[in-house]
Amino acid sequence: MKRLMQLFLRRLGSLIATLVIMSFIIFLLVEIMPGDVAQMILGQSATDEAVAALREARGLNDPLLERYGRWVSGVAVGDLGDSIYMQGVSINSILWRRVGHSMVLALTAFLMFVPLSILLGVLAGVKEKKPADSVISFLGLATMALPEFVSGVILISIFAVKLNWFPIVSVIPIGESLFENLNIVVLPALAITFVMFGYVSRMQRSSMISVMNSDYVRAAVLKGMPRKYVIFRHALKNALLPTITIIGMNMGWLFGGLVVVETLFGFPGMGSLLMTAIKTRDVPLIEACVLLITVIYSVSTMVTDMMYSFLNPRIRFQGGQK
Repeated sequence: MKRLMQLFLRRLGSLIATLVIMSFIIFLLVEIMPGDVAQMILGQSATDEAVAALREARGLNDPLLERYGRWVSGVAVGDLGDSIYMQGVSINSILWRRVGHSMVLALTAFLMFVPLSILLGVLAGVKEKKPADSVISFLGLATMALPEFVSGVILISIFAVKLNWFPIVSVIPIGESLFENLNIVVLPALAITFVMFGYVSRMQRSSMISVMNSDYVRAAVLKGMPRKYVIFRHALKNALLPTITIIGMNMGWLFGGLVVVETLFGFPGMGSLLMTAIKTRDVPLIEACVLLITVIYSVSTMVTDMMYSFLNPRIRFQGGQK
């Protein structure tokens, strides 16, 4: 446990340093985007005097480091600032509701692809070089090769247009909540599942094959233990370690990938909000969305590392010796 605690503190320090560096990079990249924010707010017909006055009022003429310090100080206390395009509306009032929608979508996709990918990956690994393995491996490669927007269009064409099982556009009617319209989550979640299924199932297959060919599994089989007992009692636990890593590493990617899926389906989540912010060059909103995605990715990576360290018996053993 002492080793795990030391690892946690190191990872936490690394996480904080990473977020500080990334916050400055995000701020810098957004600042050098082409176009004048003040000009976009006032329109092309605005006079130079009006544009200059707005830039002064918004603090856009201040030095870069001063503006960065002001922004990151606000973020540290939970103040993400105000939206420029939406005329001073608090970003907190906009962003967190959208983040909640994206969380529901990501959780739905997670509950779809994780059990399915692990189950079929284990089956492919146990049935190596047999028809079941060939079919599952082909499906994994096919889904990996399909970008989200392609699989999304296919899903819309089949299940929304032809079969009319789900709505074409994932829109929440005015006055209703997402939980009253959960059917709009299904197709976007399936589009994400298609992509994630290939990565996770192939990793699980490869890991399962490696474990099944290990000495301790062969010894268990030679002792006469039932094959199912060997697979689920001895092999699966160790074969899951690399899969847990790939799932955790892809959770951050999943939130970044939501931009494409949510935009395609019109889903009211964080990804579509980010696209709107980019189109309107709403600088504070862009910075808040990208920083939040970075935080999610960094935290999920840290949690994955900690889970792997805890589940790995060699690390636990080393920790117990200290």
